[in-house]
Amino acid sequence: MKIGLNVFLVSIVLALSAPVISEEEGKSPDAISLDRRFFTDFFRTSPILRDSFLESKINAVVQGRGLIKSIKKLDRFKKHYRIVLVDQDAEGMNLRFVYHIYIDSRNSISLLKEEERLEFSGQLVACTPLNSRRDAYILDIIFEKGAVLVE
Repeated sequence: MKIGLNVFLVSIVLALSAPVISEEEGKSPDAISLDRRFFTDFFRTSPILRDSFLESKINAVVQGRGLIKSIKKLDRFKKHYRIVLVDQDAEGMNLRFVYHIYIDSRNSISLLKEEERLEFSGQLVACTPLNSRRDAYILDIIFEKGAVLVE
């Protein structure tokens, strides 16, 4: 009986000490996710403060996803290609976020097609408002890594 109790106690201790798997596993802990929560915080920010909200994130690593609208050869930020993405989550909140992703790898570019969804992470280097209402922005991002989403 004593051995059975010891086995039971050991199994409880092991179960409690097992690592907890978070729903954000696979995401960089320091990266800013451009997701529904981010856009909700942005939307709640007064339009006059939205530029500052985004500028405070300059040089941070961001993670997001969007629909590829174009892929062009364009030299900027010492990269040779620009991928233009539109964030559909932002559009669902009456915001417009366009990502200009700058990348150097010809091999990566050859795997991408317009109208596919791309999940990416990279360094936010600039943000540009597209109107005076401050509900539309272009975010310039230097690509670090990404994946095409299969739906």
